[in-house]
Amino acid sequence: MNLHLNPLYKKSLILAIVLSPIIWLVFTADGQRRTDLALLYLFGKGELVLAIEQLHSEITEPRFRELYPDLALVCDTGTNPFGDRLCTAEIGAFNAIPARAFTLFLRGDRLSAAKLTYRRAYHETLLQQLTRRLGHPQRQSRPDTATEPLAWKSDDSLLLLPSEVPESDRDATLIWLSATAVRQRLRTHDTEP
Repeated sequence: MNLHLNPLYKKSLILAIVLSPIIWLVFTADGQRRTDLALLYLFGKGELVLAIEQLHSEITEPRFRELYPDLALVCDTGTNPFGDRLCTAEIGAFNAIPARAFTLFLRGDRLSAAKLTYRRAYHETLLQQLTRRLGHPQRQSRPDTATEPLAWKSDDSLLLLPSEVPESDRDATLIWLSATAVRQRLRTHDTEP
């Protein structure tokens, strides 16, 4: 039995074994996402693993800090659209999706809203992840804009994501609103001239 392989076949096989992972990392969306995550980790950017749909208005700032002690929240007091205090943390990833920042909006010491600023190149990946976990979203009409964000509703919250890939990274945001914040915004909107 002759097990001698053609040298050209051996070289081709070795080349395929060496180049396949590189091609996957560079030319596929999943490979690029994983490369970005690895680079963000190497540069010291942490990951926030959070089921955002499980946030609720009964969570206090101390409780959130207890649940996520590695998240370096920097807080500032002052009126904002969803309360009187906000806390922001720079992050590298959110549930394995490259991101920039996570912000909590607090009314008193209770959570009122949260905002995830993600990297817009991963909008579709985030949408697929949310749809897989929460089901298909509804379109939420907003009088102050021509676009209709996608919305997932629950008893205690509303989750909003742009329906299309945002034009800039600044606009690439996932918003979680507590039911209290939604009612407050509706009351404020109804009283405006």
